[in-house]
Amino acid sequence: IVQALNFACGIIIIRTLSKQEYAYFTLANTMQAAMNTLADSGISSGLSAIGGRVWQNPYRFGQLINTAMYLRRYLAVIATVVVTPILFWMLVQNGASISYTIIIIGGILLELYFYLKISVLSTVLRLHMQIKHIQRLALAGASSRLTILGTLFNVLNVGVAVFSSTIASWIQAMVLTSWVEDRIDTKAPINQDDRQQILKIIGSQLPNSIYFCVQGQLAVFLISIFGSTQNLADIGALTRLGVIFAIITSVMTEIILPSFSRCQIPNILFRKYLQILALYSLFSITLVGIAFVFPSQFLWVLGGKYSNLQEEVFLLVINLVMQATLNLTWSLNSSKGWILSGWLAIPTGIITQIILFMLLDISTIKGVFLLNTLSTLPGFLLYFYMAYSGFMSIINENT
Repeated sequence: IVQALNFACGIIIIRTLSKQEYAYFTLANTMQAAMNTLADSGISSGLSAIGGRVWQNPYRFGQLINTAMYLRRYLAVIATVVVTPILFWMLVQNGASISYTIIIIGGILLELYFYLKISVLSTVLRLHMQIKHIQRLALAGASSRLTILGTLFNVLNVGVAVFSSTIASWIQAMVLTSWVEDRIDTKAPINQDDRQQILKIIGSQLPNSIYFCVQGQLAVFLISIFGSTQNLADIGALTRLGVIFAIITSVMTEIILPSFSRCQIPNILFRKYLQILALYSLFSITLVGIAFVFPSQFLWVLGGKYSNLQEEVFLLVINLVMQATLNLTWSLNSSKGWILSGWLAIPTGIITQIILFMLLDISTIKGVFLLNTLSTLPGFLLYFYMAYSGFMSIINENT
């Protein structure tokens, strides 16, 4: 139900906004995602790795949560200073007025503030396996956003779309704060040991966060610079179909990954690792097959403005499958702290992309999707090596 509501929100925005307006919305979402990635930079990994050991102690868990909150706010300030000027330039460069740009950026920064609290406090519900609360929280956000969009449908523009999400995040933050108060000691001081462990993870993961911040938004960056505003809207609309992954991804994030991070028995951990990847791969292969056979049905939900993108939608689904599976592999590794060799993804990824830049036409949607898809291949090899090293370290510790 939650994912259906989110999908409905996305379709309302896609079908209502002009291609010019939807191009602005795509840029806003892209740069907000970049801010969120930079504001995390390994903090979620630290929360999962340390929280899996201390979640039953309210005082220690409270120390960990407050430590993570402090560090995340610090990184959010840096992310805001770095990303905001880039977003301002990109919006103006694509035709937005200065006043309109300021409104859009204001909504994004306000939501970033609420999202910081949501991302940290949600760990409490996940590790306590409070599935009903997690569902209700997501339902509150999705339903409130849809209500706002439906109420203001006749005056819907990018500003309304952005602030509808901001208000939904504010509601979620308030509800979540009240729910976690009886599970952690909210007054617990910052723990220096936790701080040092998280900083160590941040130090090892920050280069990757910066790299994947660019990598994850590469399609929009390239089309914004080398393509047209129309192509930018097409990219944004097509990537909305990624909501198909939302159901299985939310189950992975809210239920399966916390269970995986709590597991400390090597043979069970290894079996869970293989089972999770096998399940996700089966879902992905099925989705690619459906997109190949029924591309028009995928595009129908986006509206007539995007009906000419049949070849692109198939390439998009392949790209989404590869990116989502790679992200899942990274999440599995990072939930156990197996990321110390993660920096190797940067030189291997850059070398791969330089070669692809010379071979592909990156001013087209097809070229950009091919670039993104092929760029994931070295990452799989690296992440599987990291997982192997992690399993071996656990086995050695136990013996």
